[in-house]
This record gives sequence, structure tokens and C-alpha cells, in this order.
Amino acid sequence: MQIDLSDCSLYRGVSQCLPEQGGFLVLSRMSDKLKALYSYSEAAMIRACCTTGVRLVFETDSAWLHLRWRTLRMARDVHSCDIEVDGFPVLTCQPENSGGERQIRVELPGKGLRKVTLYLPHLCELRLLSLEVAEHSSFRTVAEKRRRLLLTGDSILQGMTTTSPVRAYGTALARAFDLDYLNIAVGGAVMNAAVAEAAAELSWDIALLAFGVNDCNQGVGLEAEAIQTEATLRVLTSTGRKVVLLTPLPWPGRGDKDLESYIACQKNVANKFPGVTVLHGYDAVSIDQENFIDSCHPNDLGNRKIAEFLIRNMR
Repeated sequence: MQIDLSDCSLYRGVSQCLPEQGGFLVLSRMSDKLKALYSYSEAAMIRACCTTGVRLVFETDSAWLHLRWRTLRMARDVHSCDIEVDGFPVLTCQPENSGGERQIRVELPGKGLRKVTLYLPHLCELRLLSLEVAEHSSFRTVAEKRRRLLLTGDSILQGMTTTSPVRAYGTALARAFDLDYLNIAVGGAVMNAAVAEAAAELSWDIALLAFGVNDCNQGVGLEAEAIQTEATLRVLTSTGRKVVLLTPLPWPGRGDKDLESYIACQKNVANKFPGVTVLHGYDAVSIDQENFIDSCHPNDLGNRKIAEFLIRNMR
């Protein structure tokens, strides 16, 4: 049985579903304002167009599902999906690849009507082609009643480069607290009040803010960092919603870059905002190389440690 992929109630982690020529949907986690802010380079646009945090959520009694999609531009060559069926361990699926089209065929555990969450590949841009379940099975979308977590930051919060979507610490955090979530993090991004202004217009209940390594690496400057951090926190807190600031994580490849000054700058500014919870990234994970896949990005282990730290401190 073929499922109607044009039904926007099927999706989570999107700001908008945009019809495209050919009958496909663009599953955009970015609003138009956010997309414009990341149009300054092709690399930024690719990262912004990735389906990071985008999920399909539905209930079915089907014994299996078959999903097909076409991969477009990639931030990283990582294409695994995760499938969560209530009450069962997460299934991580490596798709078959044929001529630019990828697909997964999965036997779903359990019997009867159960909730399924299908996490799309998080580091590439794609278009869904089809979703099929067993003929004559039940299938229905699910109304979203949970609170929503907003994730805004750089490549580390976007999940580069975890081996599958649920291993990224932002996703793990949302799953631990059973929250809906929207991830608008973009690789290479720095603290930017314009991003906060666009984010304030979106629907969310609590925001996790995590910038800083790029700010230091790109030489933004401490005065500019203070200005952008203060303006960002002012915009987000003015909504009356909760804000958590995670200061920069350890950076194995920083060389002679003074990351501690940027951390101190963010913490000093955040002290002006009683409603902001500040968590120190250096308490989340050590700088040991076992926690990192390269000179900057935490691996699966590092992401798990960061998630566990946030879960302990955000309860």
C-alpha cells in the first residue's frame, strides 16, 4: 500500500513543506528567513538544506515498510536511517543505493497498531520518492502534543559526524525527555542575532543554543561575540520561553586559538539574563581523542557523553 507523502502531518522537524515541480515535497527545517541567512555560500546552503532532525511519525500495524528517496547534495557521505518502534530498540538501516536512488526495506518489530518514528539521513539533502507498507494494513498520522525543543548551533549540534541520526546529542536529548524537536543548526555557523530573530518566530518551548568554536576559529573577535551573544539571548528570552546556553565544547585542533576567552565572554553575557541556564561544554566531554572523529567534531561516543551530561543537568 502506497502512502501519500504530500500529507504534511506525517512529518516532524520541519518548518515548512514546500511543493516542488514533479510532485515532490521539499522538507525544509528552515523558514524562508533562515534560508536567506545561510545563502552566503554553497557549503552553508547545502548544510542548511540537509534533512537534519526530519522524521516521519505514524501508526501502523504493518509488518514491514519500504522507503525510497533520491539523494541530492551532501554535507557528509552518511546515509543511514534510524527507525524507532515504541517499546523496541532503535533499528539503524544502511540503504541500498542504485543510480542515485536509495531505499530501505525493514521488518518492523511487534504486532498490532504501534507508533513508528523514521529518522531520515541527517547530513544530506533529499527528496522522498515513496513509502510503502503491507497491503490492507492500518496507517494513520499522529497528532503532535509534546513540547518542542529548538536546537540552534553549528556543525556539532547538527550531528557531524555521527553515524546515524539518533546518535547526535541533540536528538538523544529530545528522545530522553520525549520532546518534539526542530534542529536548525548549520555547520560553519557563528553566533548571530539575526538567526535568533528568525528562530523566535518559530514554534518551540525551550531552546538549546550552542555556538562558539567557529566564532573563535574564524576570528570573530570578543567584542563582536559579546554583542551577538547579548542580542541573541535578548531576542530568545523576550519570547518568555526557556533558553539553555551550552558553551563551546573542547576543541582538540584549536592550536593557539584562545577558545577560553570566547567561553568566558558567553558566560559573562549570559549572567545578565536570569532566565538563561548556562551549561559548561568542558564539563560535558573531555578533550581526549577517543571522543572525537577529527580535530573538532565529537564521534558517537562523544555525542553520547554530551547527551548524558545535558540530560543530567536539564531535568
